[in-house]
Amino acid sequence: MPGQEHPGQPFPTLDTVCKNRFPFTLACPSFVYPAGYVDNVRHLAPFVDQIQLLFFESRTPESLPSPKLIRKLADLAASEKLTYNVHLPSDIYPGHPDPAERRRAADVVSRIIACCEPLTPSTFTLHLNRNPPDLPAMPAARWQEYLVDTLLRMIPSKMNRRMISVETLDYPFELVAPVIAESNLSVCMDMGHLMAHGIELSPFFDNWKDRITIVHLHGVDGATDHLPLDRLSGHRIKTVLKILRSFSGVVSLEVYAYPALNASLAHLCREWEKGVFS
Repeated sequence: MPGQEHPGQPFPTLDTVCKNRFPFTLACPSFVYPAGYVDNVRHLAPFVDQIQLLFFESRTPESLPSPKLIRKLADLAASEKLTYNVHLPSDIYPGHPDPAERRRAADVVSRIIACCEPLTPSTFTLHLNRNPPDLPAMPAARWQEYLVDTLLRMIPSKMNRRMISVETLDYPFELVAPVIAESNLSVCMDMGHLMAHGIELSPFFDNWKDRITIVHLHGVDGATDHLPLDRLSGHRIKTVLKILRSFSGVVSLEVYAYPALNASLAHLCREWEKGVFS
C-alpha cells in the first residue's frame, strides 16, 4: 500500500496525456509512485480522468482513510478536474462460515464507504472472495446465502446498490451470479483476470454489459497478470478495444509502478489511434 507522503520528492513524469481522450473514463491506481495517496494523485491527475483509490488492507490501524486524507483528496479532485473510484479491501471474506468474520467484513466495508462518501466515487469495487482454503468446503448455496446476508449489512440502506461492483476473480463468475441478481449489484469486469483464466472476453461482456460499470485492464502473459498493457498479444488488444469502443464506464489500468503505467498509457493510445478493432 502507499506509504507516507513525501512533498517535493521528484518523480518521473508520464509521457502520454490521456485525460479526456477516450469515450470511457480512464483511471489508474493510487499506488504507482513510492509515496502516499496525495502525492500519487497530484502527480497522476494531469494524465488520467480518474484515480482508483486502493484500500486493499483492512487489518491495520491506518487501513481506514482519515478525514484529513479525504479532505485533501477532495480538494485535489476539484482543482485537477478529477474523479475517483474505490477498491475495497481484498483481505475480507464476506461468505465466511464464522459470523464474527462476516460481521467484521461488513463493518470494514461500511466504514470505508462512509469515509469516502464526500469523494462521490463512481463505484466501490468489492471482492467476494471464496473462503480460505484451510476451511472445510462449503456448499455453494450456503456460501451465497452468507454473501447476501453480509451485503445487506455492509451496504448503507440509502445507497444505490449498483454503486457496488463485484470483481471477476479466480473462480467461475456464475457462482456469484445469483448474489449479484438478488442484491442488485454491478459488475467489475477484470479483463486481465479473465484472460489469465482462459475466459473469452466478448461473450462475458455481452452477457454482463448491462451491469458492468468498471473494467480493470492490464497485460497478461500466460497465467501472469497485472503486467504492462503492451504485453498483450495483437489479437487480444484488438478484442479489448472492440469491447471498449461501445463502453462508456470506467477503465482502470491496474498496474502498480511507473514503468508499467507509462508503457500502458502509451500502448493504449497508440493502438486506439490505429482504429483497428476487429
